Amino acid sequence: MPKSKNRRKKSRSGKNRTPISGHTRVGKQLLPPFAKMEGKVVFSSWTNERMPEMIWAVTVRAIDDQDFAIFQFRRIINFIGNHERSEELSDLTHTGISKMDVALRTELIACITDHPAIAEALTILRLFNDLPAATNWMVCIPELAPDIELLMTAVGQNLWHQSQEATDCRWLRLMAQLAAGKLHVPREMAEEWIGYPDVGNQRSVRPSIRAMEIAPASMDPPDTTWADSFWLETWHNTPCLVLNHDAVVNPPTAPVTRTAISDLLGKLEEHWQGTHSTTSVDARHDSVFGIAFYALRLIDELLGVGVGTGILGRLGLRTLLEAYVSLHYLLHKDEDALWKKWRAYGAGQAKLNALRFDADMEPPKFINIDWIEQIAGEDIWEEFLNIELGSWSGLDLRKLSERSGCKEQYDTHYSWTSGYVHGTWGPVREASFTTCGNPLHRMHRYPDQKPLPDTVSDAADLVNRILDDLDAAYPGFSHRISEQ
Repeated sequence: MPKSKNRRKKSRSGKNRTPISGHTRVGKQLLPPFAKMEGKVVFSSWTNERMPEMIWAVTVRAIDDQDFAIFQFRRIINFIGNHERSEELSDLTHTGISKMDVALRTELIACITDHPAIAEALTILRLFNDLPAATNWMVCIPELAPDIELLMTAVGQNLWHQSQEATDCRWLRLMAQLAAGKLHVPREMAEEWIGYPDVGNQRSVRPSIRAMEIAPASMDPPDTTWADSFWLETWHNTPCLVLNHDAVVNPPTAPVTRTAISDLLGKLEEHWQGTHSTTSVDARHDSVFGIAFYALRLIDELLGVGVGTGILGRLGLRTLLEAYVSLHYLLHKDEDALWKKWRAYGAGQAKLNALRFDADMEPPKFINIDWIEQIAGEDIWEEFLNIELGSWSGLDLRKLSERSGCKEQYDTHYSWTSGYVHGTWGPVREASFTTCGNPLHRMHRYPDQKPLPDTVSDAADLVNRILDDLDAAYPGFSHRISEQ
């Protein structure tokens, strides 16, 4: 049988999601296919809105295995189907139960709690001051201390709307509507639901259950009063917990030491001396070696305690990328005028700052104004030095990488490290918060100054690429940062 030409290439993570190529570019945005539906659909969340409404069933599901829960759920479904007022028993949510008349909801709650293990487990409902129909529930559950760990387990199992536990609870909600005559579906679908989870192909049955369960909420947004109260009370009454990760920090693939970098700097200085042929301005030689010296100093600083695993490590990696791409482009073009232009751009920036601090403001503490004045005027009298307000090349870094053949390195390092430079939410979230391990807090975030994956190995790769370019421009330098 021929293979389909439309089969999507599997991602490395194995996740079923739209790849970059599946997004549509509109201006400077990449829009996923579902973005076209914005404004046309009403969003509803199982975790935030509908799961708290089924917290009694969610707890029952956590008492034992699936067989126990499904058996008990069937008992409740049969009660509804056989009841003379079955149409009024279609809504098994806490809010729905509270809207039934007192006699009917008392009868239903008595049915739910008829099994001793369920009645004991549902003592967790005593934790909530705003529980709908609380009086009726309290009559049917024993006066025991609530098992908070059971509640945490139950919620944790059901946070993901596609988990087996969540699907079982969503099935119960649907089956109550079916048994009450409020929901009508094709016979084949009904038979699969009735025989759940043993009848039909569960890879299609489970999605059909979830799709049908969410449909009413998508068309008619539910009352979230109880759901909001549930999450507020669980947050206030339980602590944040540490979520253990298998690996928080990725160590470098090989040790890189400051001693090794110092030795490499010494060898680079020797090569500079051996290739230095004039005391006049040599824009090419100064630029190639200057970028290499700059890169080695940067990685030496990254090796400081905690730097490579912190925010500054990412800023350093971003700087190394730009230095590498600029050098690679300069060597790709290898035009005398372009080398001079790159150098003049830097001198012009020094002039701009010198003029600003001379006229308008005091320089900040990190600036040595004498050094800046010297850089601005050491090649040419500053009155003849233009100040370039755009980029030095007239191209952005992406175009430089494309035209010089190092786009892969750009794609690998640019986007996320640039987020650290600009302080956007993604890096701020990664560096400043961690995920709470308490499922009753909806896996929210709390402040945490955790170490980040080490940048030294990636930095070493970029530095070695810079040294490769230096060796191509001035052969005879074979030394590199060792990663063996």
